Amino acid sequence: MIRFVMRFAGRTITLLSLALLAACGSDSPTACCHGPLNASVRVVNAFTAPIDVLIDGSVAVAGAPAGSVSLSAAEVGTHTVMLRPTTGASVSQSITTSAGALNTIAVVRASSGALATLTLDDTNSVVPSGATKVRVLHLAPNAGVLQVYRTQPDYQQPIDWQFPFTYQSQIDALSAPFFQSTVGSWDIRVWQTPADASGWANAPARVVIPLNSGEKKTVLILDKPGGGVILQLI
Repeated sequence: MIRFVMRFAGRTITLLSLALLAACGSDSPTACCHGPLNASVRVVNAFTAPIDVLIDGSVAVAGAPAGSVSLSAAEVGTHTVMLRPTTGASVSQSITTSAGALNTIAVVRASSGALATLTLDDTNSVVPSGATKVRVLHLAPNAGVLQVYRTQPDYQQPIDWQFPFTYQSQIDALSAPFFQSTVGSWDIRVWQTPADASGWANAPARVVIPLNSGEKKTVLILDKPGGGVILQLI
């Protein structure tokens, strides 16, 4: 038997429609490729151009499109992840992976226009028993100001997430808070105009998130090829 042994295995998931949300929103790496995945690195391309993902100098994903999410296997330990755009300076980030874990990095456009990174792993937001939490991140650099509204298990009237809601090249607990509710389904809808709740019924981007006690999710808003936005759960 021939065994294929690879240190890294890359797989790019291009998000073409909201119908893929359930499949792409998992916090576990997709089983694929060549052998078991010890740990995984997920890169969200929230930049305006394709990027290469290199792990310890080896290309894990080549030309990941803007608005895409890529998943690469990695050995357990400390690694240097380099994000390399088609033009302009690269940026690197050190990560430490552990068995069965998934590290998530977003590649964003800094205020200067250069490439920058965000760590999207959340380790501080504790969800009490009987509660659920959701946060929404605007990572669509071409979308401008967005209208993001929600209903949640304990409140069924559409309410805006925050105003104004613009591209987030930096995130913290104040600019990107987790909102808490009871057990049940969250309904998140996104549109560009009109600039009020009247766009709820015809929102072009929507995700419904059923959550059990103690669960939380992050919704990523990404640029859609050809215009508009798509939503991705992590």
